[in-house]
Amino acid sequence: MQDLAGWLLMLFSFSIVLMWKHVRSDTKVVHAIWLCIVLHHAMAFLNVYVSYDTVGYDTMAYLPDAATYHANGVVLAASPELEWKIYDESELIHGLVTYKNFLGFFYQLFGASLIFGEELSILAFTLSCVVLVKLVDLLDLRRFRVGIILFFGLLPSAVFFRSMTLREPWQALFFLLFVYWALRLKKRPGILAFLFLIMSAFCLAVLHDALIHYTVYLIVFSVYWVIYCRKKSVHWPKYVRFLFAGLLVASVIILAQKMGWFVTVGHALEGADGFRRAAVTVQARTTYGVMLDTSSVLGFVKTILMIFAQYMFAPFLWRAETAFDFHAMLESMLRFLLLFSAFSSWRRSSGEVRSRYGFLLIVVLGIELMWALGTVNWGTAIRHHVPGYGVIVLLGAPRLILFIRKLQFGIFGRRKVSGELNEQSLHMS
Repeated sequence: MQDLAGWLLMLFSFSIVLMWKHVRSDTKVVHAIWLCIVLHHAMAFLNVYVSYDTVGYDTMAYLPDAATYHANGVVLAASPELEWKIYDESELIHGLVTYKNFLGFFYQLFGASLIFGEELSILAFTLSCVVLVKLVDLLDLRRFRVGIILFFGLLPSAVFFRSMTLREPWQALFFLLFVYWALRLKKRPGILAFLFLIMSAFCLAVLHDALIHYTVYLIVFSVYWVIYCRKKSVHWPKYVRFLFAGLLVASVIILAQKMGWFVTVGHALEGADGFRRAAVTVQARTTYGVMLDTSSVLGFVKTILMIFAQYMFAPFLWRAETAFDFHAMLESMLRFLLLFSAFSSWRRSSGEVRSRYGFLLIVVLGIELMWALGTVNWGTAIRHHVPGYGVIVLLGAPRLILFIRKLQFGIFGRRKVSGELNEQSLHMS
């Protein structure tokens, strides 16, 4: 009976996508999302009722976290009074504290069931699909809706992690929400959109210690981009926009300092360097362990590029040994193709489209760089790619889909039907 809430949530997830008119109006999009949801439910079923090992995935780095979060939630749910808090003893927001209290709260209401905990993660994925469809509409990429959803929802590692009691599905949801409200605020400025932007940023920040500091910079950059890069139709002198953006950015930084969230780049790099040196002492087969050199500008640039490249694209062919390694390598190749397509779309676009693509590239590469500084092996990296993957797909999938279509025409000897027209419309939308 404790699993009843999980099964009901499983059934409810299929109806969630029908609550938004812009989603249910496209039957193909609904079916694509349902297909992805079915795979996530199947993974959760295997996790709970069969065995994690059945999946054939290298789970050693992930089972302890998911099991610990669930166990902490069960303990909190069994306590006489659940203390809802997001602060630890040092009075700083703590992602672990927040998530385990989140699970404990819902376990106390609906029963401490593992299937229910994993269905909560799938709920976050389902809502992420809805937000992604809204982003697709906002960027005028409607003809690529189905492809974007399938790229986002069918990545094997993402299906695995989004079906467990982990924080990553919720991080991905709130990151997409922040991006959506930033674009909405740029398109149609308003107090309500700004408040939703701040709420999304706060929800993202409380899910991981590192995200607290990154979110401050995310808000600062977004506010500057929204105000300073306004369309020419807004008749504000350039210096007025610059001054207004500067005042808002300064206000955000001062507020963050008062709350203890702000950290300078130097302190962040020192912390990352210390973490990496401690982490590489733990011997692991998937460790690449490039150290951060802060002794010189040249050394810093060189090592930061190496760290980022290893995080994004490891394992390389010469390091692949097991089936898990080859699977991770294939996903890194897909990630490379998506990023290449994203940069190509940005380079070939112009005007407001180029500005939006540039903003999305900066924020997603920023969050990936943040994870890269705190990651020393590709076993952990494949999990940390989940939060930012949706934006990478949003940027890179359209051009990759066009390329696949052209490749298909070439294989079967067909004429190139409106290939150039589709490519031109991609940047005029």
